[in-house]
Amino acid sequence: MARRVLEGFGIRVYPAFSIPEAEQIVHSTRIDLAICDFNVPRAGELELLQSASRWRGIAVGLMPGSRLEQSSHKRIQLRVPKPVSADMLVRSLRAAYTPMAQQRIATYRHTVPVKLVSGTLNHRGWQRTLHQVNVLNVSQTGLCLNAAEPLPHGASLTMTLVLPEASASLHASGSVVWSHSSGRAGVCFDRADCPEMKRLHEKLNACLPRELGIVARVS
Repeated sequence: MARRVLEGFGIRVYPAFSIPEAEQIVHSTRIDLAICDFNVPRAGELELLQSASRWRGIAVGLMPGSRLEQSSHKRIQLRVPKPVSADMLVRSLRAAYTPMAQQRIATYRHTVPVKLVSGTLNHRGWQRTLHQVNVLNVSQTGLCLNAAEPLPHGASLTMTLVLPEASASLHASGSVVWSHSSGRAGVCFDRADCPEMKRLHEKLNACLPRELGIVARVS
């Protein structure tokens, strides 16, 4: 039932029928959400459920009501008592998955052909025009640039961007949060709630992978 519900949301499922199989999937695949059936022997021994685990996804535990307290020391964000109905599972998964997916939507790096047609850099009282700067990828929170020379960390930028198939340019501002000697730099956008940024968000949402696009449309 869990697999049917997940696939109905457009989420790709990696089923595991043993603890070693589950561990192998977690180590070899990016997993954002794990549903653990505690009726499976030794399910509580999964590495991702341990407090010292470096896995940063969300774990949902399906377990008899009598075991809810026994699992209190496990790294489980959502405990669902068994038996589980399809409606209860849908509501639980929406509560667990939607905030996580919204965060992924905001930070998802798109490689769409965005052009920086003009830009100005301000740093420590001096200002210069940006030349020979390309946009490598863009997200709702910022973009990665490739410049002819390293951009100073902490510098502020004002930019005019042209999105693919857009009838008008978009004005954005931000600051350099990381810079590499190769000329690559990360820029974090300012004012994520302004109308210009909302236009950008709408455009990027239309380019999301299916499993994230579903969340963007219903949230």
